[in-house]
Amino acid sequence: MSRGTVLVVDDEVGMRETIADILTATGYDVTTATDGEDALRHLRSGTFSVVVMDIRMPVRDGISVARELGGPPPPVVFMSAYVADEHLAAAAETKAFAVMHKPVPPPRLLDVVARAMAA
Repeated sequence: MSRGTVLVVDDEVGMRETIADILTATGYDVTTATDGEDALRHLRSGTFSVVVMDIRMPVRDGISVARELGGPPPPVVFMSAYVADEHLAAAAETKAFAVMHKPVPPPRLLDVVARAMAA
């Protein structure tokens, strides 16, 4: 039985696949997206319990995707290798569940996603 559905969004293929593998191995159903536009397509066509998304991506960044989500959006967990104060402020404005620094240690990832699922 699935622990929930997670959309993982990151333009870095290695990071995206690693996070997806960790979540899949612990029982989550995972869908991946390569950028913000791809994420919006998935979010419009499916239901996700949590979104784990990079802040800085080409084409469309994670903050603008979170701002565009309508209705009660799923909890968004942002991650970034370069978290500046303006990113934290923008993430707070979107009511992000959490912001994690990359690379994310697997125990931290699993803890934050589990807490976001319960929120």
